[in-house]
Amino acid sequence: MVYIIILHYNRISDTVLTLESVQSLQYDNFRVLLVDNDPTHGITREILSQFPQVEFQKNSENLGYAGGNNIGIRTAIARGAEFLLILNNDVIVETDILTELVRVMEKNELCAACQPIVVYNDRDDYIWSAGTEFYFGYPRLYLKNKERSKVIFHDPVKIFGLVGCALLMRGAAVRDIGMFDEDLFLMHEETDWCIRAKKRGYGLFVVDTAIVRHKISASLVMFSKQYLYYVSRNWLLVAGKHFPLSTYFYVLATEFFLRFPYYVIHLAQQKKTRLIQYYLKGVIDGISGITGKGDF
Repeated sequence: MVYIIILHYNRISDTVLTLESVQSLQYDNFRVLLVDNDPTHGITREILSQFPQVEFQKNSENLGYAGGNNIGIRTAIARGAEFLLILNNDVIVETDILTELVRVMEKNELCAACQPIVVYNDRDDYIWSAGTEFYFGYPRLYLKNKERSKVIFHDPVKIFGLVGCALLMRGAAVRDIGMFDEDLFLMHEETDWCIRAKKRGYGLFVVDTAIVRHKISASLVMFSKQYLYYVSRNWLLVAGKHFPLSTYFYVLATEFFLRFPYYVIHLAQQKKTRLIQYYLKGVIDGISGITGKGDF
């Protein structure tokens, strides 16, 4: 049995499209749990009436990606879920993804989690993510912008990590590893979880026969102050938590000499250089070990 956990935050129209796509899944044994993480623009009774089979939980505040999804994970585990599909509310699923993802998990008992190929919603012939790879001190999206029809996969077990917009987790592995780290609040929670899984001897897979379409940055705007803060802070927190000192210093060096210039250039092109202060605050807070919801 699979529990599909959809975390709603902002953009009700996107959430509705995601729910509609989930209804078309060709899989015999799944339930859908919608977790409302948006106290300001939350799910209405009218929306729920469109999807009477969907289970619903309302959070009194925005608990972030980690806290919001953990609410759903606890419920699903308590109700006997063998697998949990964490699904962003801006993702459209293909009808056979559960069949394909569960098939791979059942063949590989030491696989803690797997993900489909994530393609762009408006360019579905191009890959957005086939997991992540450790590239110059950062978990870069693997095969990003590659044409899907031209990619041949080799040994996906060696993937560095998986992305959290469409992530099938094994219930038994979650009980063993734990849930998402709520200290991170937003971004890199799945990276942290994947590293923890690999430390305990589990594998991670990307399933090239399963596809989802993703509206990139629909909930979190690219180069917004929130994005800049959490993307820098949380990666340094994760690196400091898991890596030896030599690797951590390497991550720091690449942060200052590669990613800092990258963000400066992009913000300058958009005439938003004042936002670089949030990136720098994230770096300082990451080095300082400050966790939780950002204070900005």
